[in-house]
Amino acid sequence: MTTEKQEFGSLSPEERQSIIVEKVNATGRVVAATLAQEFGVSEDLIRRDLRDLSDAGLVQRFHGGASRLVTPALDFHRRETVGAGEKQLIGRAAAAAIPEGATLLVDSSTTVIHFLRSLSPTLSVRIITTAVDVAAAALDHPLAEVIMIGGRLGRLTRTATGASAIEAIRALKADYCILGTCGVDNNLMVRADDFDDAYLKATMIKASNKTLLLATAEKLGQVATYEVAPVSVVSTLFTSNHDNAILKRIQELGVDVDLS
Repeated sequence: MTTEKQEFGSLSPEERQSIIVEKVNATGRVVAATLAQEFGVSEDLIRRDLRDLSDAGLVQRFHGGASRLVTPALDFHRRETVGAGEKQLIGRAAAAAIPEGATLLVDSSTTVIHFLRSLSPTLSVRIITTAVDVAAAALDHPLAEVIMIGGRLGRLTRTATGASAIEAIRALKADYCILGTCGVDNNLMVRADDFDDAYLKATMIKASNKTLLLATAEKLGQVATYEVAPVSVVSTLFTSNHDNAILKRIQELGVDVDLS
């Protein structure tokens, strides 16, 4: 065992991370404390490994460890093109609800990119985001003031995360939070696939007067790993899903539903 730890301890980060991915795929999940013992390194080092692997879309992080991805993560730009017509309709409907002079706190969803592109060019708005692609799309709007909150960038979500981003959002008070989602499960909980993204979304909701949720049809009834917030915190759900059962339950919570 001592010899094994010495061998593991001499591994490069890339070699160690490769072994971690193999363990995750073989067993389904790993725990940071156990990995630290096996490799003979600190838990902080293992947590950094897991964060890097999560950012690369190779594992799914959870508190204290990581698990196998349920489905392979799609590249952000590939996801933007999947169901583009549906996302465009949803984005257009949500954009029509934004009044003159509004301050928008916008997350990293591909659907909100279509929302930004649908905002009237004569509308004066302030757009605040942590997402690289969202900021770039917002800059194409002729009258928008664009503010980007910085932090450590995640490769999968292409958005800033970490304590500095969270603290900056907590200090804000926006008129609207514009969110995409990885799913709204049958317990009517808004969910996300990424731990940091889930926490970021929850913080954005608390920092806003109203939350607009943009969800393509397959997202309703969909389960993702991490809880964001109960759907009851949403002011309006913009979707193309016509499942009367789940929409009725959502409406009974006081959420307006706009069908595209």
